Amino acid sequence: MIIPQDVINRLNTDFSVKVVSSPGLIADIQRRQHARTQQLVAKGLPGLPTKTAITPIAMFQPSKPAQVSPFALLHSIGRITTPQVPNLADLSSTWAIYRYIWAFDIHGNGSGLPLRLADAAREIDFHQKTLLSDEVGMGMANYIMTNYFRTTSAVDVSLALKTPSWHVIQQGSASPDYLFYDDPSKTTFVVECKGNQSSYPATIQQLQRGTEQVPSILFTDGRRSVSIVIGTCMLSQDTRVYVVDPESQVPDEYEDKDDYYGKSERIGPSQWRVTNDELFESDSRLFSRAKLLMYAGSELEALAQLSPDVRKYWEGHARKPSEITELETSQGVFEGVTDSFRTFDGHTISLYRGLLKELRNQFLVPLETPEQRQEYSKQHIAPPESYSSQFKEKGFLVSKTEKTTGYGIQSVCHDGSVMQLSIA
Repeated sequence: MIIPQDVINRLNTDFSVKVVSSPGLIADIQRRQHARTQQLVAKGLPGLPTKTAITPIAMFQPSKPAQVSPFALLHSIGRITTPQVPNLADLSSTWAIYRYIWAFDIHGNGSGLPLRLADAAREIDFHQKTLLSDEVGMGMANYIMTNYFRTTSAVDVSLALKTPSWHVIQQGSASPDYLFYDDPSKTTFVVECKGNQSSYPATIQQLQRGTEQVPSILFTDGRRSVSIVIGTCMLSQDTRVYVVDPESQVPDEYEDKDDYYGKSERIGPSQWRVTNDELFESDSRLFSRAKLLMYAGSELEALAQLSPDVRKYWEGHARKPSEITELETSQGVFEGVTDSFRTFDGHTISLYRGLLKELRNQFLVPLETPEQRQEYSKQHIAPPESYSSQFKEKGFLVSKTEKTTGYGIQSVCHDGSVMQLSIA
């Protein structure tokens, strides 16, 4: 039986997660890479393209204890798993939240103790456990990128590969999960997300696999992308997040790095080349806006952000939202949609997903001509400073909400999104 106050207290508690990136971790991954290569050689199979020059992330040396509330993690899952295109987005943004509001354990006095799953969540069948691990792994990776790398824009790699204007070349069948594009610094992070509930050796195996999947992206103007593999290991006693940087490697035949980055040919395994940097930047902005609008229930408006060569795949699938409503918070006014359902024991769970009103209005500027669209796509649109200044220490601000009936909790992110849950 759901006890609303207990659920909200659990979701609002700051638990500790240990974020690790160390020379010892790198050595363990490289040993696993060597063992994997030996296995393939023994079977007469060619080795897989792998990043062997792996380095720790400086900010996580020594290991850093991160304070994570389960509700911020659920907000992060909802944001990162929302597609930029109509694809049952209402379910993509909400089902994981409904499914996992019960999944986290509360123990002792709560705050500051290790984040861990409830026993019931650890005892579900194998397939559901794998799905939970994958979803939490993606959400935790987005949480790390949001809190520590301060990124606000995420692009699904599957969509990037369908964007011919970028001229993205992928070599090999494996690909990473997301591109995080930091608009102000024009930095692109290529991120592979992993998650399991098994053991540290299982995490090492996942991270080793990640070094096969995460490529480097090369730009004609010489900018570098940053490849990151993030693995989340949820054990019975705690949760640990492992972060590594598989560095980009210049092929030996290119002694002159300027010559290497200036070419527009197909080069090396596990490498992409973007030959139109300007279109990459503008499309990354538009994809990010579409993802935020989709999260807030504005499917038609999200679709309008996409370029015609991408939009054509999904035209006719977008739906008008049931109702766009405002939500006033101490951080600002948001516009979005509410979904709700009734539990078997008679409670009503409602979930509001929204976008900062000022930001949403800037995304919805009418574009009548290709020239207007091109100019609009070049603009860096971000939440106003009065909003952004509230997020000095955390990318997500979580608090209980005052409800006339029932219990509520709210999470606001520095990217301009909000999620509010109420149980009555």
